[in-house]
Amino acid sequence: MSDNILEITGLRKAFRVPRSSGGGVVRAVSGIDLTIAKGEIVGLVGESGSGKTTVGRCILRLLAPDGGRIVLDGTDITRLTQRKLRPLRPKMHMVFQDAHSALNPHMTVGGIVAAPLRAQRTMPGREVPAAVDNVLAKVGLDPALRDRRPHELSGGQRQRVGLARSLAVRPRLLVADEPTSALDVSVQAAILNQIADTQREFGFSCLFISHDLAVVEYLCDRIAVMYQGEIVESGTREQIFRAPEHPYTRSLLAASTFSP
Repeated sequence: MSDNILEITGLRKAFRVPRSSGGGVVRAVSGIDLTIAKGEIVGLVGESGSGKTTVGRCILRLLAPDGGRIVLDGTDITRLTQRKLRPLRPKMHMVFQDAHSALNPHMTVGGIVAAPLRAQRTMPGREVPAAVDNVLAKVGLDPALRDRRPHELSGGQRQRVGLARSLAVRPRLLVADEPTSALDVSVQAAILNQIADTQREFGFSCLFISHDLAVVEYLCDRIAVMYQGEIVESGTREQIFRAPEHPYTRSLLAASTFSP
């Protein structure tokens, strides 16, 4: 049995450009291979438009890939229908970049975190409130915030709510798409520490998407560098930071200024 929670081979995804914008096809992802072991955090880094967010959305089947293969925990999910994907949804969740727009402004914090638990029916309804309080505490939030709405929270608190929502059903794989880029430096460090702490406790695997190599250095076991739809370099944290081989990797390192 494989030690990998995720195995991607030859993943491809293209988008048609509207005629009003010039037409044509943009190849966002061009045949990449990527694996994530059980309990491992892998960083996927690259500039805006490199294709990394498209990779994350294809993994979760929020986008349908054009080609290649995505195997999640031993199951090929590449072309499963949404009905057949439904039982697998609790295994994979995403933390979005902009927590403000990702959280329903009309719902309370408690309702937001409870939503995946109720949707997936992972426990009796009477146990949900206690589970919500527990996961809020795990991500560093006072359970008393359960009755607040997103606009009443700080940016860091909203991102923690997004993390709590994703962790509520104990996923096997978490895709974190630039979860700290909209936060100031001090809050970034706190959120990274929270992700690291909950990962150690819950044992989930994670694809951490970022444009900043220094951020993933702090958190990730391995790093894959993406440029114009392709992974141009990958390796352990030590390999990437001590002996980067690709010019694009070296340019990202030179541009990184964040230090948790």
